[in-house]
Amino acid sequence: MVKKLSLIAGLALVAGAAFFLLAQRPDSGVGADFFVRARAGRFVIGGRPFRFVGANVSVMYRDEDRARMPETLRQASLAGMRVVRVWASGEGGPGDIGPVGADSRDWPRTHPLRWAPGKWNEEALVHLDKVLAAAAQHKLLVQLCLANWWRDTGGVTQYLRWAGVTDAADENFRFGINPERAMLFYTNDETRRLYREHLEKIATRRNTVTGILYRDDPNIFGWELMNEAQAVTSRWAERRAWLAEMSSYLKSLDPNHIIAPGDWGYRTAAERREWLADHRLPAIDYCDVHNYPRDDTDSFVDSPKALGEFIDNRAAAALSLNKPLVFGEFGMGAEGANGFSQVEWYRAYLESNVRAGAGGAMFWILTPDAARGYGVTYSSDRDQGVLAEVRRASQMFALLSAADPPERLTETENHLVPRQFAWTRSAGDLGTLPLMIVRDDKSILYRFKPNMATSERFEKVGGGPGYIWGFGVGQLDYTVPARADRRRVSELVVRAHIQPVLPIDAKPENIKTRVTLFVNGKDCGSRLIPVEAKGQPLIQEWHVNALLVRLRAMRGQPIMIRFAVTPESDWLYGVNISNWPEGYESHDAKPLEVEVRR
Repeated sequence: MVKKLSLIAGLALVAGAAFFLLAQRPDSGVGADFFVRARAGRFVIGGRPFRFVGANVSVMYRDEDRARMPETLRQASLAGMRVVRVWASGEGGPGDIGPVGADSRDWPRTHPLRWAPGKWNEEALVHLDKVLAAAAQHKLLVQLCLANWWRDTGGVTQYLRWAGVTDAADENFRFGINPERAMLFYTNDETRRLYREHLEKIATRRNTVTGILYRDDPNIFGWELMNEAQAVTSRWAERRAWLAEMSSYLKSLDPNHIIAPGDWGYRTAAERREWLADHRLPAIDYCDVHNYPRDDTDSFVDSPKALGEFIDNRAAAALSLNKPLVFGEFGMGAEGANGFSQVEWYRAYLESNVRAGAGGAMFWILTPDAARGYGVTYSSDRDQGVLAEVRRASQMFALLSAADPPERLTETENHLVPRQFAWTRSAGDLGTLPLMIVRDDKSILYRFKPNMATSERFEKVGGGPGYIWGFGVGQLDYTVPARADRRRVSELVVRAHIQPVLPIDAKPENIKTRVTLFVNGKDCGSRLIPVEAKGQPLIQEWHVNALLVRLRAMRGQPIMIRFAVTPESDWLYGVNISNWPEGYESHDAKPLEVEVRR
């Protein structure tokens, strides 16, 4: 059976190669429609389903990479790859914005596509022509990335410097970029004009090798507006407006090719919502996600199993939009991570993409340089195990090119939150029991310390002396214990000192959180809670008089109090419950109270 499948896979690959040969025939023409299309959540070419394994390829900047470009593309094809991702950008010369960290090997910059506004580098553009021509010879489609958020190729900070904004590149910030200042790229008139010029230059260029206009070249898989376009939390609209403007403008220049925004992906439910809105734009055709398990600890991909769950969640998001998904970057060094080998990570990455119905899976980066970070090299035997996994996966993608995605991923409501952590205390845990005060009017006041919660589920969880928090979407539960007596109850009053949990890049004045109170599962209303001014604590108070809630309180049955940030909330920034003022025993302290009134 295995040999039979291998034979079928081989025939599928031969058929695919023949199909791409046909696409290159001079008489095929634009009208033959050999362009990659996005249809009903799939890629198609000539009406046939198309799924692929691919790689980012190191062919554009370093002299050795450029010299070995034909061999790099040949090796990609031999490994069964059908698409390669190539930079069609690069801004500034030796005296301009430089890279930081490991990317300094690419400095000084000698092969940008654009030296300065109005000054293009024809030598580099001709090399890009050669890349496209060589890729066609090896039956490879080329995804072209048109800009970079990061500094290694000039990128956003170089555009801003040309526009007179000189402080976006700042070594005092991580990656050498001040994100608040870099956001100006999306709204600055001059940077937008310069970027539109770049779109026009590339889309309308005539290839000096093939004679074909880029916009008419079916060997171009599609366009990516930017590599890993970032946005500061709460300022998503600025990036989305830019994506809408530039995708529409590029479509006006080139209606033949599909477009991805290139905004990297998401870690949280709040970011997921924005990622969906970006990819819902009418001129955006397909979705893109990147992942580096060892570096991106906030994605919580700490094992091949967790990587599969990460991929499933993003595939479900793309399915909800009915648009194809490409995992455009994945990186893992030769040493592996967390006790799993590099080969095990790659196998999980590729097989999970096959199972999840992704349109394509590309890794970072096929290179002749064995010393390059996250490089998969063909110049030695070191990475033959990885390349074997790539060849095997290419056969699986070919065999399953028309397969439907798993039904479980079409159930959108099960995938609204990327990842949550949870804990629960056992019933009767003394650490969950509140202070009970019976007042003269026979009402009862239950006072909880923040850490008396019985359970918690959030995207991140934590706490300390006098406070407990959960970030993003989730819930925090407290239990009013049972009583032996029965009594009349007119209402319950729930009070809590609640604050949002800030993302690390957010300004406090820009963040709120929508917290809903549930009592015994009943929705008792929500509060939109801002970050409080220093010395002015905000105590939230709910008055609950629902009959079923009161009946349980009358009978002395346990009452479950839940503070939740639901996936449907407009502001998804968690719950922080803390003492105020300092010291729980203070007469005025109101960390969390449940008052049962007669």
